[in-house]
Amino acid sequence: MWIMQHSQSILSTTQKKALTKQLLLTTVIGFSSFIFQCAAAHPPITEQTIHALKVLPDTEKQRIGNRISSVESEIARLLPQLTLEEKVSLVHAAGKFHIPAIERLGIHEMWMSDGPHGVRYEIDRNSWAPGGWTNDHSTYLPPLTAVAASWDPHMARLHGNVLGAEARHRNKDLILGPGVNLARLPLYGRNFEYMGEDPYLAASLVVPAIKAIQANDVGATVKHYALNTQELNRTGVNAKPDERTLREVYLPAFEAAVKQANVHAIMGAYNQFRGTNANQSKHLVKDILKGEWAYQGVLLTDWNVDINTYDAAMNGLDIEMGTDVASYDEYFMAQPLLKMIKAGKVPEAVLDDKVERILRVQLSIGMMDKQRLSGERNTQAHRDNARTIATNGVVLLKNTLQLLPLDAKQMSNILVLGPNADKRHGFGGGSSEVKSLYEITPLDGLKAKLGDKVNIRVMRPASSQFMPIPNDYLTTRHWTGTPSWQINYFADKNMDQITSESWIADPQFDAKNNNQIIEIKANIKPFESGNHSFNIKADGQISLYINDKPLISSTNAKSSQIVSQPTNLTAGETYAVSLRYQGNQQVTLGWETPNSLYNSEQEYLAAAKSADVVFYFGGLSHADDREAIDRPDMVLPGQQDEIITKLLKANPNTVVMMIGGSAVEMPWADQANSLLWGWYGGMEAGHAYADILFGDANPSGKMPITLPKKLSDTAPIALNDYNASESLYSEGVFIGYRWFEKQNIKPQFAFGHGLSYSQFEYSDISLSEDKLENDAIVKVSIKLSNSSKIAGAEVAQLYLRDVKASVPRPLKELKGFKKVWLKPGETQTVTFTLTKRDLAFWDINSNDWFAEKGQFEIMIGSALDDIRLKKTFDYKG
Repeated sequence: MWIMQHSQSILSTTQKKALTKQLLLTTVIGFSSFIFQCAAAHPPITEQTIHALKVLPDTEKQRIGNRISSVESEIARLLPQLTLEEKVSLVHAAGKFHIPAIERLGIHEMWMSDGPHGVRYEIDRNSWAPGGWTNDHSTYLPPLTAVAASWDPHMARLHGNVLGAEARHRNKDLILGPGVNLARLPLYGRNFEYMGEDPYLAASLVVPAIKAIQANDVGATVKHYALNTQELNRTGVNAKPDERTLREVYLPAFEAAVKQANVHAIMGAYNQFRGTNANQSKHLVKDILKGEWAYQGVLLTDWNVDINTYDAAMNGLDIEMGTDVASYDEYFMAQPLLKMIKAGKVPEAVLDDKVERILRVQLSIGMMDKQRLSGERNTQAHRDNARTIATNGVVLLKNTLQLLPLDAKQMSNILVLGPNADKRHGFGGGSSEVKSLYEITPLDGLKAKLGDKVNIRVMRPASSQFMPIPNDYLTTRHWTGTPSWQINYFADKNMDQITSESWIADPQFDAKNNNQIIEIKANIKPFESGNHSFNIKADGQISLYINDKPLISSTNAKSSQIVSQPTNLTAGETYAVSLRYQGNQQVTLGWETPNSLYNSEQEYLAAAKSADVVFYFGGLSHADDREAIDRPDMVLPGQQDEIITKLLKANPNTVVMMIGGSAVEMPWADQANSLLWGWYGGMEAGHAYADILFGDANPSGKMPITLPKKLSDTAPIALNDYNASESLYSEGVFIGYRWFEKQNIKPQFAFGHGLSYSQFEYSDISLSEDKLENDAIVKVSIKLSNSSKIAGAEVAQLYLRDVKASVPRPLKELKGFKKVWLKPGETQTVTFTLTKRDLAFWDINSNDWFAEKGQFEIMIGSALDDIRLKKTFDYKG
């Protein structure tokens, strides 16, 4: 009986050959054709970088064709020669980032690397310690949020091509990216790695990224399958969306990766899905991924995932990459699996299917091919691509006074401020950290652009609020690479046993009216020798220790009176600092150093008033956006709101650029005249930002996320569905902008919003059909014109509404977009295609996609809240 059921889930040889042929066509023909198409559609700024995406010559097509056509026959040859023990060895790690070789059969070690936006530096073979290499630098690309903000498949191709070529040059076989988990919650620590909040946008961009990676003889690894939308208890939280929400929102990007891009690998999520880990979910893996979608690649775990041997083996997990045990033989898919197979509890056919998939990936990417591509790394072309992607991802949110673009000839004195003015972000964020040869900060970019012709004054503004010790002095690092303070929680005042531990960016804590017993500790290194006054503002019981020696103690501290104690410290020495607190209010540890890093309010406001232009580079850093930890709120860290508000009053020519991967509250946004969003821009960020600010490039980015006015406006918070134990996805299909429209909540900036230095006009909407039958498609055409004197790009966005549906549906759903480059006065016809699937919702009764009869409204515009054209049609079904 089991064999009959199992055989239905395994494709026949004929089906596998058909899929292999499809992969061949995608790799050889599709890649070269879409490169040609995109080269013709873009302006000089992107044509300069197109040489990095070469069309495959006929000899290369033939070479890849010969390889792919022999994949299944090679699997059939190799599999019977493997012993049971050898087959088991292939389904679990033999090091931190590889599975073993079977040298007698010519099967090599298969190496993986982190790197959604750059190949990670080398670590030790069997530990997380840095490998100490001096030649493991890689191009630090803008994260995928910037790609999503470009709304441009061409940027996704550029990104994927650099990633694939550099992974090959570093002798990697799988690159662990791209990521497509959606930005359901602004607090999510990994939003910066992914492609925004909309399933259609993410699905549209992940396909070209995967194709470009895999054209370099490297397997892409789409992650994290599925529903990894928070870092709060990411290994234990139970995701329980209804089936319609799962299918319509959280699976389309993965489905496109499989069906349209033939992705070689998928990484499972940390979280549970309906009571079991996502990696061993029968519904997610067996039923959908490998059943309905006929996926032929491998499913591998993330590191230290909560699985068990039987469920993982039987429900479709192929490779276990990281488990917290002493030996690789103790992995769930190692000796425990071998014993279960020998005992007859797990059929060997289950193992054979996993090994076939692993061999299929290895053969498809040329691991046994002597003519495999060798890749290239740290080239000028790759740096150019990084700059192009960053430039195309910058979003101009406001330009009220038309201050931008700036003219350097009309200024002599500028002021630069903000925590991101001279901050580098590559070494941070978690598994996405990249070791690059350099990183151009915004300040670097301004200096390179302006030279010695303009006086650039740099200041670090002090807040009027009591400020924590700046992390400039920290030597303690969270494992994600971020300077951090460790915070330990205790059950009793003797602090004998830690109940939980975490990491925080600054030495400050809010007990939120709950009695708490905590310790905040880190190592710090002073810049100068002399008296350093440690200052504590708190309500409750406090004690401060330096190198385990008590310095401050108070049993009843009041925040109305700061507790201080000076001590002599030596520059360059490391000091262990421990702050202990008991209470139900707040505590903050600050200090006064011999020479402050900060400029007083009087100083920086006087400088702002006298400057021709003020640049404030604010936002987040990887102390906020990082793997394993969610943000506590949407407030800008470091009292930035206060400082920005005062700068805007001091000088209306203040340009504010937010850098970060997640939404923040901006209570001062209505007063800002010039406001941009720059994401994390990669190693060429500063040059890209300067190009935009001074008009060498025209902004064309659009927001791939909604920017709410306040956190409580967002669905998970409004519905009280964000916690460490269970997430019901109570908003259903109303993720992101769909929720704001449904609730009639006006955000700070809408999904799809983004201005240009050009002006665009929409006209002449027409449909190929106004009445559709069953599987018919409708082509929607509009005229798009550049009515300005500046060449630029516009992203025309198509949203769809089911006018009268039998189930709750969004008022607008993104179903098409086109980025079009137009010269001054130029007009182009832009065409979108809508299919039956675009009209459909997931019907829980038929367990399938269902396009309901009735009227549909097409809305096309420059943003979700800027619809320019509308048209309706009838679907007859």
